[in-house]
Amino acid sequence: MRRRGVLGGLVVAAVVAAGGAAWRLHLFGPHYPATPYDDLLNQIADRVPARVFGGAALKTMPGANAAGLARALRGQGTLAALAESDPAKDRVTEVSGWVVPESVVRYAALAALV
Repeated sequence: MRRRGVLGGLVVAAVVAAGGAAWRLHLFGPHYPATPYDDLLNQIADRVPARVFGGAALKTMPGANAAGLARALRGQGTLAALAESDPAKDRVTEVSGWVVPESVVRYAALAALV
């Protein structure tokens, strides 16, 4: 084996390791300030549109607060599972002309509150 082949292999391995570390540490992509509700909010791909939608949803939810919403959502399952099962259980809400699962409305409202 030649020195050039070994060095080339080491460079490729280093690049792959750096890329994997960057992906694992979320160095690329949106970053949000830490909140006590990150266990729930990390399930939202992009919080900016969720905050806009959550602001509209909060108009239909008088007295909603972040702690109450988080308490209702924790332990219920993932956002994806809840959003899929809510329509079958007739748990849908209309917000700004959109008919969406109640769990999506709650997650968006939580994003708007924090």
